[in-house]
Amino acid sequence: MPLVVPGINNNTDDAQMEWANKLLGKKLSETTHDSTSFARKDLPKEHRVIEHGSMVTQDHKPDRLNVHLDKDGTIHHVDFK
Repeated sequence: MPLVVPGINNNTDDAQMEWANKLLGKKLSETTHDSTSFARKDLPKEHRVIEHGSMVTQDHKPDRLNVHLDKDGTIHHVDFK
């Protein structure tokens, strides 16, 4: 069994950076995908959208993309937790 050291030999950081580049500063829409919006249908199957001020469960799902929104609905942070 290979040794797994978080942050050193996994692809989570790369995936997070990739999604951050695609999403940060945009708003979610149902179908539109352009320079100011990203279509929800194009998010990975395992995802959740967290609106500003929302409570969330603390379950650990490292394959789930969390999309955090500002008050105006703009994506300001993404993570895998």
